[in-house]
Amino acid sequence: MKSLITCTFGKVCHDIPGACIILQIILVVTISSVLGYLFVTQELLR
Repeated sequence: MKSLITCTFGKVCHDIPGACIILQIILVVTISSVLGYLFVTQELLR
């Protein structure tokens, strides 16, 4: 499964220049948003 994801990810990276950077930025922003949302809802809204 992991090799399939890596293969697909590598193919996209080679087909579209800059796609890896954009995907990594989207991933980081998404994770940060989710963690920020969880922090706000769990800690500040008690």
